This record gives sequence, C-alpha cells and structure tokens, in this order.
Amino acid sequence: MGTKKLTVELLLKRQDVIPHVKHVVDAAESDRPALGWYARSVYEEAASSEKLIVAIAREGDQVSYAGHLWFATTFPRGHVIQIHVSPSYRRQGIAKKQLDFLKSHLTGLNYISIGARVAEDLRQSQEFWQGQDFYAYGTAPGGKARGRTMILRSHELPTPQLFAPSGLTHQDPLGLAVEPATATKLYLLDLNVLFDLGPRRARHEDVVDLFALERLGVCRLALSTEFDEELERSAKSGKTDPMLSLGQIFPKFTAPSVEEMIKFTKEIGPIVFPERYAAGKLTKNDHSDLRHLATVTRHNLAGLVTSDGSIREAAATLRARYGIDVLSPEAFKILGDPDSGIGAITASTRATLNLEELAPGREQEVRALLAELGVSVSDQSRLWAADDGRSRACHRFVVLDGARVVGYLMWPSGLRGRTCDAFMAVDESAACAQDAARLMIVHLTGQAKERIQRVRLNLASQQASVKEVALEVGFTGTDKTRELNKVSLNSILVPENWTPLSTELLQVSEIGLPQVMPTFRDADQYIELQRPDGQRTPLTTFALETLLSPMLICMPGRPGVLVPIQRDYSEHLLDHLDQMQLLPRGKALLYQQRHYLSAPRTLKVFERGSLMFFYESNKGSGLKAVVAVARVTNAYLSSEGAIERADLDRSALEPSDLAAIGKSETKTVVAFDNLMKLPNPVPLESLRRFGCGQAAQLLTSRRLTPEQIRNILLEGFKHERSAERPDLS
Repeated sequence: MGTKKLTVELLLKRQDVIPHVKHVVDAAESDRPALGWYARSVYEEAASSEKLIVAIAREGDQVSYAGHLWFATTFPRGHVIQIHVSPSYRRQGIAKKQLDFLKSHLTGLNYISIGARVAEDLRQSQEFWQGQDFYAYGTAPGGKARGRTMILRSHELPTPQLFAPSGLTHQDPLGLAVEPATATKLYLLDLNVLFDLGPRRARHEDVVDLFALERLGVCRLALSTEFDEELERSAKSGKTDPMLSLGQIFPKFTAPSVEEMIKFTKEIGPIVFPERYAAGKLTKNDHSDLRHLATVTRHNLAGLVTSDGSIREAAATLRARYGIDVLSPEAFKILGDPDSGIGAITASTRATLNLEELAPGREQEVRALLAELGVSVSDQSRLWAADDGRSRACHRFVVLDGARVVGYLMWPSGLRGRTCDAFMAVDESAACAQDAARLMIVHLTGQAKERIQRVRLNLASQQASVKEVALEVGFTGTDKTRELNKVSLNSILVPENWTPLSTELLQVSEIGLPQVMPTFRDADQYIELQRPDGQRTPLTTFALETLLSPMLICMPGRPGVLVPIQRDYSEHLLDHLDQMQLLPRGKALLYQQRHYLSAPRTLKVFERGSLMFFYESNKGSGLKAVVAVARVTNAYLSSEGAIERADLDRSALEPSDLAAIGKSETKTVVAFDNLMKLPNPVPLESLRRFGCGQAAQLLTSRRLTPEQIRNILLEGFKHERSAERPDLS
C-alpha cells in the first residue's frame, strides 16, 4: 500500500476560513500558556475581516486542520497575534510557510513591517522568530498573572519606503557594519617628521613605518599651509627645497589668521613653552609649532605627529583641554611585537599544520594563493601587503601543510582607534582548509593587547571555511560579503567593574550597555543595548557573550561549577601554560567550543550558561589551583560507542582515554566556550578559605555558591586592580 502524499494549503479568504474557526478555537484552547485566551467571537471576527490564515493538510481525500496565524494591521504595519501548528504536523515547516504567506500578502499591500511579541522564557519560540528574520528591538512587561517579559520583534518587508529601514538584522545584531567614529583618524604632520625620512636620521625606520601604516589605512596624514611657509623661510637663496615637492602629495589645511594666533598663543604658549613664554623669548620655531597646534584645533583634527620633545611633554594637558593627541611616529605601533605563532598543531585531518611568520622569499607563494582567489595584483600590494618584504608596518603569517602554503594572515602593526583591520585567505581546495582558518583566527584574536578591541576581517572570495569558523567565535557579517566584524572584550564583568568597562566599551565600539548590571534570571534573559547607529535592541545574555567573546557577564545569582582536571589533559584543553611546546599542540585548541568529559552522575550540575571553573590537581606536577573559567553551552549523556571522533577532537582525549573516566560506559559531555585563563591562578589554600577546597570536594564536578564564585573571580582577576583597570573589590 503506497504512502499518501501530504500537501499543505493556506487559506485566507473569509468563505474558506470560517468553516475552520472551530478547529482554530480548539487549538488555541489546548495551548493557553503560549497563546492566551480569547473568546470565539474574536476568532470569528478575524476570519470575517481576513486576518486569520488557516493551514490545512490534505492526505488523499482526508482534510485536517494543521495550524493557524492570526494577525492584525494598522497601516503601514502588521502584527502577529498568534501562530500555532497542530502537534500532528509539526516539523513540516508549516509555521514558516504561514509567515512567508503573511510577508508576501502584506508586501503586496505596501505594508513596511510585521511585528510580534514573544515571551522571553519561551526559548524555542525566540529561536524560531530569530530564524525568520524578526529582529529584537525592545522589551515590554507581559500580563500580571505570569509576570513575563515580552521581547518585541520586527521584520522589515521589501517594500519601497519613504524612510530608510532600521538596519537591524540578525546577521549584524550589534550594528558593526557602521563605521565607528574612531576608525581612521586624520593627523597633521610636523616638518621634523618629514626630515626624519632621511636614511641617516635616528627615527628613520619609525617614520618609514608610519607612512606604510597610512598606506594600509591605519591613519591619514596631512600638512598645514605653515609647512610651505616654514620651508620658504629656511630655503637657501636661488635653490628649491625638494621637501616642497614632497609636500604636494599631502592634503593641506590652512593655518589660523594672525588675530586667531595671538589669542591661541596666550592660551597655549604657557603650556607648551612655559619658560620661554614667561620670558617673552619664543623663537620662530616655537611660533611655528604653535601654529601647527592651532591648525589642528581649528579643523578638529585628531592630533599632531611630531618629533619635538617640548610639545610631547605637554601632550596630557593638550588632550585634556583640547581633545587632541600629540604623538611621535613610533606611537602608532601600539600592538608591539606579536607572538611568533602557535607553531605546530594537529589538525582534524591528522595532518600537522604550522603557523609561522612569512619568511623572506615566500612572498611568491602568497601572491599565487591570492591570485588563485581572485585578488588583483594592485590589491595584493596595496591592501594585503603581499610584497612588503621586511617592513615592520604589518604582521604577516602563513599556515603550512608540509611545505605548501594553505593560508595567509596579515594585519597592520598599528590600530585605527583600537580597530584592527586584518586580511585572511585560505586555500579552500585543501582538506585542512577549515582547520587552517581556525588556526589563523585563534592566533589573530589572541593578539589583542587591549582589553577591548574591534577587528574588521577582510576576506578573499570563495572563503566559506573562514566565514563558518569566524561566525562561531562571534564575528558578524555585513552587506559586504567579504567583510566580517567583531568586538572582543577580554575580561570578566562583575558589578564592581560594570560601569568603567561599559564606558570603555562605548568609547571603543559605540555599543552601550545598561547603566546597572542586571541580576541573573536565565542564560537567555535579554539585555537592551544601544548600537553604533543609535538603534536600541535587546540581545540575550548568551548571544551577547558570544558576540563579545571571550567576555563573561558574571551577574549576581549566575550558577557556577568547579570541575577537576589533570595536567596531562589541561595543557591540551586549556592552553594555560606559558612555556614553549616541543610537540604539536592538541587539536582542541583550534576550537572556540571545546568538550570536557566526566562521569554520568555529574550531568545534573551543568546548566546551560553556568560558569565553569577548572581546578588543575597536583597530579603530574599540576598547579593545585583554579586556572581558567569558561561558559557551559550544553551538557548531555553519551555512550562511549556513540562519542564521535569530532567530539573527541574538541576535547583533550583519545578513544583509549574514555575508560579512565569512571566505570560507566556512559559519559557526560560538557560543551564549553568563552574560555579565559585566570591571570592569577587561585590556589588550593584560597579555595579552602572559600569553603570549596576540601579533598572530597575536588574529586568530582560540584556546584559553587554565589559567594564562592565571587571570591574566585576577584582573586583570579586581581591584576585589574590598577589605575588603568578598575579595582574589582
């Protein structure tokens, strides 16, 4: 006997829908917690006004109710009141079909958007609406009986609109597609900087690097009209200074008038040249320097680049009073020297990959890779620095599979207002392409010397592996398919440092957090943010931590668990040791999300969103201390036979190690991410003082109290107690 084919029809016309109102009412009554209660007459009115979509399923001659969608309209916006699918027909895509039908229907009527209210605690519903491109834009209180928080969501229809769309999308929830105001700053050049281009000048290399950084887009440079006047004053009679010709390649800003300079000199002369100004003995060079500073303030430029020591000594006062920076050329290379590379690491293909600095003589292989990926010759040089030789202006790394170059990574040695512009390319034809992408992204994100930093990742074409891996660690896409963005907050957030870190985050990324840290309710509770484009949008705590990873928001009441781990496994899973590794590193280090395996009885202590503290025992010369903290993303039971190789790749284990984790053939698999090494490991003595360091407490995974969690965090991150990093205590 053949299987009857299921077809689904969607009805909207009143004559078609009214016969099914009884089934709609019965379905709504069966799921009151999600749909609420409405009188039958309300559904009849919706059907009569053609605001009720009914899905019917046909199997042969049999016709059954499959679901409904009730909506309201107030032009130019629609709103979903109810959406429901019969349990018998779920997982058939019927809810999506109903929404797609509504989108098409309202688009045809020139509506501009559809709204929905979804209870915060209905996690599966939240995921569904997010997947249907209904972005969250606000919160509202629900009914008094349940005390719920409702998440307000909206979907913008592709209708020609008088006003521009909001720009809120699930691909770019933080609005990072907007260029930050701090991105590329324009600085005025002092004449002495150009003179330092001379090959025998002490600052020659710093100035060469400065101009190389400008070519890479880290900053922009300009001159004042004072530049030409200064050269003409110092030029020998009958001779043309070649610097005049060099100056023609830069944009010029007019110096202030004589009247403006008199006023400005009275203000700033005592700050920059206190002794000579007080004695009335300012030199021609002093007046020239003051005109440069006046030009910067007059045109609202970012600052002045100079080699003059007197002006730089007054930099702090100038910044506080006028908001301008006075910098030397070497100040632009604020990243310093990068780590030399992760070195050798075992890939999931069992090949050994090496990440190392691009050696002189291998540029041709990089150019060949970029050419194969469609990068033009000019872009290879201008943007990708594929032929920059020994320049210190950028950091260049390659991934080698044997002798073959399968990946290339470059970023400038300076930042654009804490924005790092990186370029990455992977040979997608290589079997290890995804691991090569992971290796480079792990290395790039690990280079952050700033506590908060923005990364703009520029890709070659055909880079599916890079995009997939980057999205896992919190990068978001933009309308430009070859550009991904991320903001990294490399710290924990506790109530004591919430305000200063929120202020710093706003300054760097223009992302605004609430004024006060919320109290923990659930891993998926919503926090309302202000985006760089001025929009306000709520995001779940879980999503926000992923997007700003490796940040952890340690709200009061958030659960935590202490887990034991031996040195043999911790160094491959946590990478918390500073010493060099002689053998290839464990493949788990390639992954943002890693796995910890334990006995089945521990499953009950691992809640989604819990903080996970790793205690390294003294076995195998372990530290006897809590060495790292992470976030639990999932926990489940799995038999030894069902644990796949891919699961073990994310752990520090091999199949032969499974028998050592308890006698049971069933194991608890804990997936965790946002791993942060504790700068100050919390020793056993401190754990005993906190009430969680007895021998019996450290044998297996165990829940921690809120006070124990707080104490471990404050001691583990006590390096933040400085003028630059606010005191956590």
